[in-house]
Amino acid sequence: MKKHNLLFLFALTFLLVPTNTPVMAAKYSASEAKKVRTFQKSYHRLSQKNYDRISLFAMQPNFGIPFSAGVLDPDYIKTSMAYVNYYRSLVGLPDDANYANDNVNAQLGAAALASVNAEQNLRAHGLQGYVKPGYISDTDWDTAENTTLGNINFSESTSGTTAGEIVTDLIREDNNIAGNGNIGHRGMILSTRATRMGIGAAYGTENNVLYSVEHGLFADDILRQPVKSRIVYPAAGVFPYELVGGKTPWSYSTTERISGQPKIYITDLTTKKKRQATQVRNFGTTFYGDGYTTTITYRPGKTKLINTHKYRVQIGKHYSYSFRFFRQNSTLKNKQIVKHRK
Repeated sequence: MKKHNLLFLFALTFLLVPTNTPVMAAKYSASEAKKVRTFQKSYHRLSQKNYDRISLFAMQPNFGIPFSAGVLDPDYIKTSMAYVNYYRSLVGLPDDANYANDNVNAQLGAAALASVNAEQNLRAHGLQGYVKPGYISDTDWDTAENTTLGNINFSESTSGTTAGEIVTDLIREDNNIAGNGNIGHRGMILSTRATRMGIGAAYGTENNVLYSVEHGLFADDILRQPVKSRIVYPAAGVFPYELVGGKTPWSYSTTERISGQPKIYITDLTTKKKRQATQVRNFGTTFYGDGYTTTITYRPGKTKLINTHKYRVQIGKHYSYSFRFFRQNSTLKNKQIVKHRK
């Protein structure tokens, strides 16, 4: 569950660790450049359209008799899923599908949260402790209780929001109110079992809160075998610089069972500086439904995060990998690529 003020979202997006030392610009190999350009093209195709209380809906909700959860603008749903699948592609996962019935159920969840003007805390999951309004049927309320067990986002803005801002906030996990280092929302978006997701959103009846629901908990998916044995964030290879910041937890999720808290080291391969990660937490099987037997989260500590630099992450004796940062909202130029002599 996420709570944020969208006026500050993009400021956080570009947050980096302060440094008084000169920044060294590094160049990309040919293979890295190819991947960067592929991701940049995908990102540039994503819609940045802003949605407010009116434009968000193809049909407005009706909080009364007859009750209607409303119908979202199809483009909002399409864009939300495009962001979900772009982020899944960064870590090498297949696309999630999006079906009309899943959207209907997710919309019931969002409308139910809006109908009771749910407080921005964990009790919103499953509508714990909330009394069903008389105009909502028992069947619809039961559905809402189920779909709100998935990802929930609270956002407040007088000027509206974009679909991408909601999904990006969930993937970054800068301010998960479930606790420091908790990556439950990221785990669902980057689930190695998931095959589909439903999208819902509605504004509170007595507040300016947009309640967003990503319905991604399905019994048939939870029983599937994971399609990958590990997921890391930042991902191996190349990774968007905009998706990390001073408050963004890094994570290692795996089908391997790991006990305790391994020592984690991050080396800037460009400057040759090695630092130990901080705030290491082992969540064990907490996110097993998403495909992970163990999930470990941590912060980069004193590591300076610099665009174009290449980093190596060593997670105890369990796994080591490297990645290089790039800007997804930019376009890689030829002069940024290493030239090989013939």
